[in-house]
Amino acid sequence: MSAIEAAGLLDGLEGKAREERAELIEWLLDEGFTIEHICGEFAPLQLYAGRVMGNDGRYVSAREICDATGIDMELLQAMQRALGLPRIDDPDVPAHLRADAEVAARAKVFIDAGFTREQVIAVARVLGRGMMQTAEVMRHAVLETVIEPGATELQIAKAYGELVQRVSPLLGPLAEDVLRLALRHGMETEAINAAERAAGKLPGAREVTVCFADLVDFTRLGEAVPPEELENLANRLSRLAGDVAAPPVHFVKTIGDAVMFVSTDAAALLRAALELLATAEKEDLPQLRIGLAAGPAVQRAGDWFGSPVNQASRVTAAARPGAVLVAESARELVGDSEEFRWSFAGARRLKGVKGETKLFRARAADTPAP
Repeated sequence: MSAIEAAGLLDGLEGKAREERAELIEWLLDEGFTIEHICGEFAPLQLYAGRVMGNDGRYVSAREICDATGIDMELLQAMQRALGLPRIDDPDVPAHLRADAEVAARAKVFIDAGFTREQVIAVARVLGRGMMQTAEVMRHAVLETVIEPGATELQIAKAYGELVQRVSPLLGPLAEDVLRLALRHGMETEAINAAERAAGKLPGAREVTVCFADLVDFTRLGEAVPPEELENLANRLSRLAGDVAAPPVHFVKTIGDAVMFVSTDAAALLRAALELLATAEKEDLPQLRIGLAAGPAVQRAGDWFGSPVNQASRVTAAARPGAVLVAESARELVGDSEEFRWSFAGARRLKGVKGETKLFRARAADTPAP
């Protein structure tokens, strides 16, 4: 009996599947992997590509990471929880990949630069959640790219590893570029909002109505459905948004699980929002919640900035699933058109919005009351 068979690496396999697995394992051994390393992986097909991404099969303890990076144990464990990594109670058990020490070292750099522990952990938590979903989608995309009909496990493993080697150097710059783009957008938004607060108005601003629509419980859905299905839901929402937008209503962008519209005609925008809500329900999408607000805003590089953008986002967050909620600023512009039925939803204090905002639920006139 060979060492491969003795280790149980071919158990349960017969015929061609057994031959392919034996061929793959022999190649992995030639590439420097050990029987122990291969036994510890449920998917040996991905071992070679995993090594490119930092999984060399060598583990260190939490204490060794702390000694090597200067990070304290409490912060390291908090970072691991924030990133979604399993918690290991014994700090001396070698249960962490050496590559994970690099994440800890970067956390220490941010702490030394003046960020608080709470800030660093909060950023890690958001990055971890988003990156896990991104990684899963990318993993499926890579596999779909390399898998060809009739290919053996060894051929797939080699093609997988070669593609990951080519793509791996691009991941850091890509993530950095996207993060910088998001930071620039956030900084520009805050700068414009500050200018508006200081001057009471925005130079070059136009009176527009802004609308956001987002998928309810999208984050919870991400825990229950495969990443590719989650991406499909977001793409379907984006497609429907493009379909209902016609001048003077403009589809501005997709932001994760939400879409944004803007229009100089509040009634036309409300009409599009109600159409989007009805169409999404017919196409069996998860429920939407939609919010509208109006006011002066400026356009920069195709995007919009100003108080109605923030207010519309906050109104959307306050809307019930399956409802269109309209701030008083937009309600007044729509007027008493016979197209719509209104009900007062109360006044609320919205984050980042001065004073209370009166809110109204809007329905199409031919829609029965709930």
